[in-house]
Amino acid sequence: MPAKKLYLLLITLVLCQCAIAQQEVLVLKGGTIIDVTDFGNSERDISNATVVIEGGRIKAAGSASSVKVPKGAKVIDVSGKYIVPGLIDCFGIINDQAYANAYLYMGVTTAVMTEDNRRGKIDWTVNPSPHKIILDAYWGAKSKRVSVGGVENAGFEIVRSWSKEEIDHDIDSLGKAGVKVLLVHYAVVPAQLPAIVAACKRNKIATIGELGLSSYREAVQAGIQSFVHTSRYSADMLPDSLRKVYSTSPFGPPARAYYEYITGQKNIADDPKLLELSKLYRDHRIGLISTAGMIQYPEMEFATNPWLEPIASIIDERTIEFEPLDKSTGKPKNPSPVRQHAVPALVEIDKVFAKQGVRYITGTGTDAFGTLPGISLHNELAMLSHFGLTNRQALAAATHNFSLLWEWTSIGKVETGRDANILVLDQNPVTSLKHLKAISLLIVEGKIVDRNKLMQKP
Repeated sequence: MPAKKLYLLLITLVLCQCAIAQQEVLVLKGGTIIDVTDFGNSERDISNATVVIEGGRIKAAGSASSVKVPKGAKVIDVSGKYIVPGLIDCFGIINDQAYANAYLYMGVTTAVMTEDNRRGKIDWTVNPSPHKIILDAYWGAKSKRVSVGGVENAGFEIVRSWSKEEIDHDIDSLGKAGVKVLLVHYAVVPAQLPAIVAACKRNKIATIGELGLSSYREAVQAGIQSFVHTSRYSADMLPDSLRKVYSTSPFGPPARAYYEYITGQKNIADDPKLLELSKLYRDHRIGLISTAGMIQYPEMEFATNPWLEPIASIIDERTIEFEPLDKSTGKPKNPSPVRQHAVPALVEIDKVFAKQGVRYITGTGTDAFGTLPGISLHNELAMLSHFGLTNRQALAAATHNFSLLWEWTSIGKVETGRDANILVLDQNPVTSLKHLKAISLLIVEGKIVDRNKLMQKP
């Protein structure tokens, strides 16, 4: 090798080694790592733990006796505190820097975002920010919106359904564009489901079903991994005549008919179709995304006004695209009486699912129906607890369940090799989910984020 090339190679190696040496190693020492594995059914917390963070990743995590503190590391004593993974919101949006700050302040370190006419546009320029993941919706057909019962765009008509070749092309293109979650939507027919699932698996895209022309049973059998909205994933319990109309008109009068139907059931918890559906979801390890913070939470006796959370002070109400809550009460400004009347039945439906052992993952629907970034994830957790999940199971729904149901193995757990998205809490979240707000230290991709600075209006 010529001397000049050898010299340049040596210089490059020296510079690379210097860069590695200058990387700060952060160590959390003395806290308790909360176990969120096995859907929150495992209780193997690690007390007096050591967590080593380097290059945005967890280099080691375990008991102090098993993890060595590297020389020169910055050591933070977190004795008496509790270490959990950063929280995940799998259905929301970041419209501006205030939204990003609010997510982070409330401990949400990963946000799955979608653009639509209710939520507006994503702002990709925000910094600091949770890890941003793209969700796209797939209708499986060229369709047109239609008015139903005098309500504009309440339903849809199919112009032409896509072939398998078109589905493969579309989803491969989405994968190349960075889409990591696909909302399999109303116009998808049963015959298309296998091709959609296969294409998503090939592209490592997680699937959420919000279905109309396909039943939820058909989607389960095809391999869709999760479903969103209580009022959607319980639709298979409807009488066939109502289910058929609801399939193409999910927003108009048929939606009202759904609410009226479930409200009219005297013992909805004993409904044979609902029980059958819950066992189907349980046995196939489906993840449910209730988005109960949108409709149900404001009507609960234990509900608090989200606008009273400290971080809400930096959010401009005008940025909320769809039905912001009244700032003085935290209640809907123009509530739908039919929808409000159906809340107890909606809650009862999810109680049935929870009792049967169906798994949940957390998504808030932010910012539709006045839900607020970060804040509403805690409201969602309160609803999961109300459904009957233990605090640990609810915490798992916001963290490690994504690893088990969506195969997201780089986040969701404080474990060697995962991304260093970590919350250090002053109090134990297993004893109360409210303790998830008592964040002593916020670490996003290995970096400590100053929560006080997040409170400053952008």
